[in-house]
Amino acid sequence: MSKITILIVSSPSFSRIMMHLFRGQSEFEVVGTLSGLESLGEQAGKLLPELIVASVKPVSIRICRAVAAIKRSSPRSKLILICPVEDLARVARKCGADACLSDEKLAGQLLRTARTLSERPRLVSAGD
Repeated sequence: MSKITILIVSSPSFSRIMMHLFRGQSEFEVVGTLSGLESLGEQAGKLLPELIVASVKPVSIRICRAVAAIKRSSPRSKLILICPVEDLARVARKCGADACLSDEKLAGQLLRTARTLSERPRLVSAGD
């Protein structure tokens, strides 16, 4: 069984927390970490992770552009956003994020959410 590949996008300290949550979970492999959304589209396109877990700290109108860029660069990746406020999470889901978790729910729900998203059937393109 192949591991579910994960790209983490967050501050270095928050990335360490997320990596700690995935450590010891045999079905997951963190393939990279980034500290900002700027190069996320490019890295997602190179690594093609099955899951992208991104912390969205600054409340910003750019969230829809960021979600769209991620989905364009790595259309098969499922996107979990860690959002500080529910209004931002609601916008992110409307823009295409597959799941949103608050900071408070991160420890209790990240692994469950990652497993659920990785179990969803994937669309297969003609080139596969």
